[in-house]
Amino acid sequence: MGKWKFGSKDGVENSEIVGFIGEGTTFTGHLDLKGGARIDGRVVGKVNAASLLIVGPSGEIEAEELRAYRVTVCGTIKGNLIVQDRLEIQAGGHVSGHVIMEKEGLVVAPGGSFEGAVEYTRKSDDETSPASRLAIEAVV
Repeated sequence: MGKWKFGSKDGVENSEIVGFIGEGTTFTGHLDLKGGARIDGRVVGKVNAASLLIVGPSGEIEAEELRAYRVTVCGTIKGNLIVQDRLEIQAGGHVSGHVIMEKEGLVVAPGGSFEGAVEYTRKSDDETSPASRLAIEAVV
């Protein structure tokens, strides 16, 4: 299988897309991705992505738990997300559920939508400091 490299000015340089779930394909279970991946089919269950995860326009994830470094959504994600760096919802993309982020990196482009709650956790010397919470429903 081929690899695609993505680079950006503000993020994951040279992220290799090594996995692909095509349109019309359904995966149910625990998906553990060692590199970047693009989902254009349907995934139900747990997803771990060590790098960039792209959900294409026809992609749909029903996440019992989704853990990723960075997520770009042009399709749909429902469920519990834990994102280390950035969650970017593009035009036509939709995310609903509970999102936990290490950085304040939620981006909703015009035409994208987010429904649910965002919790920002900050690593600090004082582990007793509470995380900030923000409940949002946005349709841009």
